[in-house]
Amino acid sequence: MRDEHDVERPRPPKRVIVVVVLTYIAGVLDILFGIVLILSRYDDAVRADGDAYEVTLWGAGVILLGLLTIAMASGLTRGRNSARIFVTVLLSISLLLSIVDVVVAPTDASSWWSLGIGGVLSALVILALWAGRSAEFFRRSRALPAA
Repeated sequence: MRDEHDVERPRPPKRVIVVVVLTYIAGVLDILFGIVLILSRYDDAVRADGDAYEVTLWGAGVILLGLLTIAMASGLTRGRNSARIFVTVLLSISLLLSIVDVVVAPTDASSWWSLGIGGVLSALVILALWAGRSAEFFRRSRALPAA
């Protein structure tokens, strides 16, 4: 039996579901990239430069970014605008880190792959979250009373 306060939440459009899946993928890619960064601390060039500690911290930060992105992805399907904002911030940071990686090591092929895959994926998810039916879904969900 329904209570008068029960309001049926709108189903997320297919675009939002695709964005959620891409957000999970972006989070997993950040985690994998962070693991690769941490493992690169054992590279002879990194050891010779004395950068093992910094590389480890950078990798741990990227892993944390990926974990937070995955944690926020489920809030997107519920139409939570706060999750949309948080995911946008996290993916913007991920995109920025990909750009910084290319600027720091422009000759390193892995930097370009990071920007090409992770950076483009982050940009696409951000655009999809704030445009068209996705934006309408979050706008409608915001107008509903809290469950």
